[in-house]
Amino acid sequence: MTRVLVWLLAVVEGAIGVWATVWPVSFYEDGPIPFAGTGWVAALPPYNEHLMRDYGTMTLAMTVVLVYAAVRMTPSVVRLSMVAMLVFAVPHTLFHVLHLEHFSPGAAVGQTVTLALTIVLPLVVLALSGRRVTAAV
Repeated sequence: MTRVLVWLLAVVEGAIGVWATVWPVSFYEDGPIPFAGTGWVAALPPYNEHLMRDYGTMTLAMTVVLVYAAVRMTPSVVRLSMVAMLVFAVPHTLFHVLHLEHFSPGAAVGQTVTLALTIVLPLVVLALSGRRVTAAV
């Protein structure tokens, strides 16, 4: 279960990272959930290509760490990757929770739930990593 969650996080981060890096305008206008067309990123203007590409490449860097953790599955690497995720996810989520004025009630709930998952999933992996991680499949 631990490995599956780490791979899930890696795939999601990778998809978002590629999207924001290669197609920054699309990510800004339609992101941040691939194929959902939420437009949540554009709700906090203005568009900034440099910021979109930096976000994308930093997300790809996190993807590298997550893939390494998913392949190695050593407790220390898995824990480090989850702490790295939380270093980003907690302030990112907090910022967005405090800036919901541009969102409809439904979008505010959707965004908050989605961002909460970026905290909850790493916390679950951290809890599971207290067990013998190398035995996880």
